[in-house]
This record gives sequence, structure tokens and C-alpha cells, in this order.
Amino acid sequence: MPAQKFGGEMRIRLSTGELIVTRGTVNVDPSNIKTEAAANDDGSVYRTIESKPYGAEVNFEDRGLDLRALMLADVDVTLTEENTGVQHLWTDGGFHGDPKINRRNGEVTGLSIFSASYRRIGP
Repeated sequence: MPAQKFGGEMRIRLSTGELIVTRGTVNVDPSNIKTEAAANDDGSVYRTIESKPYGAEVNFEDRGLDLRALMLADVDVTLTEENTGVQHLWTDGGFHGDPKINRRNGEVTGLSIFSASYRRIGP
């Protein structure tokens, strides 16, 4: 059985045609719920379930993209892992957060993808 592959070149394409080059770690959030476990005073346990959007935390290269317009736009987002053959698709969503641009290295941080649906394609 061949070894698993992770990482490598990753690119984001928006439904508007914009291309975003990722930088560093991309943390994919593939679930639209979060759960917590707790205990009652008698020791019995329970779980709570809370809905949330699908999403991902991304950092990317500053290429002059209008970040205000990006955060206001409704877009579909496709993340392609060039070296692994995996694609991540977020539909009916956009970007949210508080963007910062590091002018020393050109990295945009502080933005995350959110969406109503998520699908992974590939190995």
C-alpha cells in the first residue's frame, strides 16, 4: 500500500475566477457541528451539539486582492492540493475574519472560509 501524501502546493480558486496562492498551513474544518461532553451531578454524562458552518483557516500571499470586497462577496471556494490530487469544495459561502497583511513577507492572515456545504474529492 503506497504511503499517504499530505501538503505540497495548494491553490484556491474562487467562483469569480480569482486565484489565491496559499502559504503555510491550511486547517480544514470538515464538519458543520461541534459537540461537547459534560457530566451531571450524579455522574451521568450527556453531549450537546451545536451547528456551525463548514470552513477552513487559510493564510495566503498578498497579490493586491481587494480584501474588503472578498469578505463581502458570496463565493464558492475550491482548494486544490496539487501534489496529492485532493480537492476541497465549499459552496454557498465566503470569507470572514479580521485580515492583516504582513508587509515584510507579503502574507495575509486572519481570514477563514465559511460555507453551507463542504465536499472532499480524491484520495
